[in-house]
Amino acid sequence: MGLGACAHHEDTVDSLSDWYHRYQGGVISEQRPPPPGTHQPYPKIGLGPNRLPQLPSPDLREDITADLEAQRELNQRQDAIMGTMPTAADIPPIPTHPAAGSQSASLQAADSTGGTGNGATTGGNPATHDTPRSARGMAGQPEPARDGNGQLLMPEITTTVPDHPEAVPANLPPVAAAPPELPSVGGINLPDNAQRDGMTLPTYHLASPDDGTSVHFLPGSDQIEPGEEDVVDATVKERGNKFVIVNGYGNAATATAEGQTAALKLAILRARTLSRLLQARGVPASRITVHAHAFGNGARLAIVR
Repeated sequence: MGLGACAHHEDTVDSLSDWYHRYQGGVISEQRPPPPGTHQPYPKIGLGPNRLPQLPSPDLREDITADLEAQRELNQRQDAIMGTMPTAADIPPIPTHPAAGSQSASLQAADSTGGTGNGATTGGNPATHDTPRSARGMAGQPEPARDGNGQLLMPEITTTVPDHPEAVPANLPPVAAAPPELPSVGGINLPDNAQRDGMTLPTYHLASPDDGTSVHFLPGSDQIEPGEEDVVDATVKERGNKFVIVNGYGNAATATAEGQTAALKLAILRARTLSRLLQARGVPASRITVHAHAFGNGARLAIVR
């Protein structure tokens, strides 16, 4: 009974607003529909998230704050330079066209003088007053070419090819058939780099930025996505005692200097995150090489073969 009384309770403000709405009539006088989900059961608290979200590192948050402050200062400077936006009262009205058959005072004066400019009327051809203004303005200029439908034709483009090609200089140095001989230093014969004197080439190679396994990061963050720790664990097990190259990418969306600078900051922070995960799993810092790239997604872990 107490809950029922509270459900139908109305104070003075509610009664006055309801009376005014009924006085207005129409849609505003109708009963307000209940909000969505009023008659549905309450959600269970256990279904909500039970862990804190993965936030970017403090360094990345400071970079984002600095970028936002720079954008705010730039907008303020641009607003100060451009001034206030014009309103409808500042816009001049649209000029009205003269009625058919009428002529402005300046054109009437020009027609009365006959185009001489000295105020004297030149007799001879009174039909000049009936000549269109565009024709009078284009007097002395050739009429543009048009096709059968009256459309303007583009001018023809011609290219003149020289009859004599460019002369090749006759004093070019001759190209040797073989590389020069290696010099001798103090009677010591240096090994030929081409033949290697039977030496075997090393079996390792440096990883390029596109080598290795991809590690996905949260959008715009230096925190890896859930489950990407398995990629780090697999790299640690596979490397043995070899070097690990970490390539971080900054998702640059523009080629400007400002955009690439911000992307490199994110790439460095992502590479630092992976290097810390590798060190936490026993990889020495002397065995980790870090690279940052402005363009690309996420990061990559590569082992020097």
